[in-house]
Amino acid sequence: MKLIDITKDNWLDVLFLTTNETITVKGSGEPYEAKGMPSLCEEFVASNALSIVESVYEKGWTIKALEHEGQLVGFTMYGREEDDEDGEDADDEPPEICRIMIDRRFQNKGLGTQALKLVIDELRADYRCAAIELSTDPENARGLHVYRKLGFKETGETDDDEIVLRLELGAPEPEKPADTGVYELADTEKARPLFEGWEALDTGVLSCLDKVMGKIYVTDLEAPKSAMAVCFDFLFVTGEPELKLLQNFPGKWKLAVPQNEAWAKLIEDNFPAYKRVRYAMRKDNAFDREKLEGFVRALPEGYELRKFDGELYDICKNDDEYEDCVAGFGSKAKFLELGRGWAVMKDGKLVGAASSYSRYGGGIDIEIGVNKDERNKGLGSAVAAKLILSCLDEGLYPAWDAACKLSVRLAEKLGYVFSHEYDAYVIE
Repeated sequence: MKLIDITKDNWLDVLFLTTNETITVKGSGEPYEAKGMPSLCEEFVASNALSIVESVYEKGWTIKALEHEGQLVGFTMYGREEDDEDGEDADDEPPEICRIMIDRRFQNKGLGTQALKLVIDELRADYRCAAIELSTDPENARGLHVYRKLGFKETGETDDDEIVLRLELGAPEPEKPADTGVYELADTEKARPLFEGWEALDTGVLSCLDKVMGKIYVTDLEAPKSAMAVCFDFLFVTGEPELKLLQNFPGKWKLAVPQNEAWAKLIEDNFPAYKRVRYAMRKDNAFDREKLEGFVRALPEGYELRKFDGELYDICKNDDEYEDCVAGFGSKAKFLELGRGWAVMKDGKLVGAASSYSRYGGGIDIEIGVNKDERNKGLGSAVAAKLILSCLDEGLYPAWDAACKLSVRLAEKLGYVFSHEYDAYVIE
């Protein structure tokens, strides 16, 4: 037996399947002499015609014909109605076998049991559900026998004049992820040679290679020829261009940095992305501590610098202007362990911040922001200088990558030396 679609070629045959021995006018008790003719409401089930129309206007139902040895033998309708009238989340309810019937000519051959098993398997696969429900007339002895044989039990509830039965399936097994051919690389050293030819290697890549934060993805775990480093909103692709990497890694990228023109063309040809110029600063700057301390001392009166703590983490996490100062770490605990940051406070409120956008083995990548109403007061210079000094005291390198020329000018003011421009692609 199998479930088949109802099509223009078989719909009329499906409509004329019936459980009727004789047609009876509801309430009259007087049978007609026409045997085996379908009616709008049969003894224990609605007609297939009514069910097919219902499935059009009540979304969420699946209708199928039942075929056995090349013959149409029955009909079923199952699923979960959408837009629950009670306002409850229908997804929380078990799916239902709304209709199932075997034509009168094929009854008493065990086909009803086979059909029910088939529909149960379909619902289990489609909904990954822990239970299935159905309802029936309490006088439907033949149906109740089959339902109970397969494990359905009465719930004590009723639906109109019908009793509700439930089949408990137990918790569904976890769904296995599809094998896309893209894999997380545990031994990141296998990918390091692919990235090391990259000019002024980005700290986001180092974060992944050093296993501090972010991940490396490849298509060949043993001898990768291409690799992708994913750190927060950034991804970096290197080696031989491979579309599969960009399409199938587990996540969504926002800003992609290609190693070369071949990777750039692959992105342009296959994704709705636009190019943005970014500015890399050198990673071997020698800072003038006295100059940096002067920026800190120049903080205007009425403002104070405060080291990042759990409270400031929460403030930044819930503020769109400062969320990137902490969000890349994924949790407060991880930020407080690995992240670094200083804030500018005025009257107890956060008005500026410099923190670690990311962290790698030997340092951090700086993220900076100042309230638009508080700019051009030296707050950015002061808080950034404080963070740089505290990193130097710890032996951490405070890397700087600029998204705009204004950021470049601030970096150079603090002692950084410009390295080069590079292209990044923003997904639209």
